[in-house]
Amino acid sequence: MSGPKTSRYTLTPEQRRLLAEQRITEQRKAAALSNIQNKSKRFLQIGNMFSVEKRVSVELNARIGNDGGFSQKIQELEQQIRQGASIVQGTDNDVSSLERASEDASRCVARAEKIVGELSEIAAQNGKKLQTCLDAAIDRGFSASSADVETAFHGKSSGQTALTEAKDRLREQLLQMKKNAVLPSVMTEELGKAITKAEEIQDAAFLKNYSALTVAPLLKRCGSFLAEYENCREEFESLYSEYISLCEIYYYTAQEYSCSAASVEALKREIRRIKETAAEEDEQAYISESLDEVMEEMGYAVIGSREVTKKNGRHFRNELYAYGEGTAVNVTYSPDGRIAMELGGIDTSDRLPDDRETSLLCDSMERFCGDFKEIEKRLLAKGVILAERISLLPPGEEYAQIINISDYETKGEAQMLRAERRRRTAAEVKSLNMH
Repeated sequence: MSGPKTSRYTLTPEQRRLLAEQRITEQRKAAALSNIQNKSKRFLQIGNMFSVEKRVSVELNARIGNDGGFSQKIQELEQQIRQGASIVQGTDNDVSSLERASEDASRCVARAEKIVGELSEIAAQNGKKLQTCLDAAIDRGFSASSADVETAFHGKSSGQTALTEAKDRLREQLLQMKKNAVLPSVMTEELGKAITKAEEIQDAAFLKNYSALTVAPLLKRCGSFLAEYENCREEFESLYSEYISLCEIYYYTAQEYSCSAASVEALKREIRRIKETAAEEDEQAYISESLDEVMEEMGYAVIGSREVTKKNGRHFRNELYAYGEGTAVNVTYSPDGRIAMELGGIDTSDRLPDDRETSLLCDSMERFCGDFKEIEKRLLAKGVILAERISLLPPGEEYAQIINISDYETKGEAQMLRAERRRRTAAEVKSLNMH
């Protein structure tokens, strides 16, 4: 019965459950770590905000003794950042500890983001207050006539003054929008270019048109993005963090996604695809590893291996196991989960067996019959069961073949001999146990 054998194997429900538990634990740890790393980066970003606003606060306190509560709020923010840093640094590698730290870091960032919003509002008011103070100081510094003051302060005609004020208002709108750290880089670049362009305009009518045709639509797009971002931010960040972690552990190239409802749906699909693929690959890898272990337990050892890609793009992996008396078992793993076993003689060239070799190979095929039954018995003990028997052919001269080991990445001769001795020893022990 021991001609070429092709089968498809699967896992017992219990073994599949165990593998799934291991895989899910690994994915949970990776997702928690990814989220912690993202939150750590966000803490750094927040910590570098408000440098200009801090100087405004100091100046206001010096001039009027009141910065609208900015100093107090900035201390609250710094406390949140310190707390977040301690959470990130104090994590263990246990999955439960990592997930707790991930949740704590997320809550800490959420509190910090809330304070950032409050600080932004105070900072905007402080900017106006400081400008009022500076204007008042300029007014007090001049003793000329009102016309002279107008000329000295503005240095321009009334038309030029209007242009300057319009440019200032436009610049303030653009700068305020540009401060939103969550805007994608393409939008912040557009805002930067708009600021530069507005500064260069010297004609009031042209500035008005530029504001209506370019700046207003740009600000509207940014506003729409921010509104959508707020609606789906929490879900997007969670999904994107999970997606990045899956790409890292399964060696995918992560793609960039902007925070949007469409991205949320795309990420769900991609995460589902990666997990399903990982489950399939996990099962096939476990079956392959189990077969390797069984073959080694029975005295076989890998003496060669190779990767083959056919013209149609299908990929196969071959493992060559020493069997004895100049023979080997070639195991082929196909991408659809099939495993084929063929026994053959070994040589270093492509050729057909002669009559004597054909007779010996037929005898070896007969002996391999018992080994094959034992292989499947041991696979069952590891939770690997037969899913489909594709072919189980009897020994016959038509299946006698010579395997060219030059086509494989082979081990040295000494290793091949040791593998053969181990196989014979295992066979002898098996024979003694049977008697």
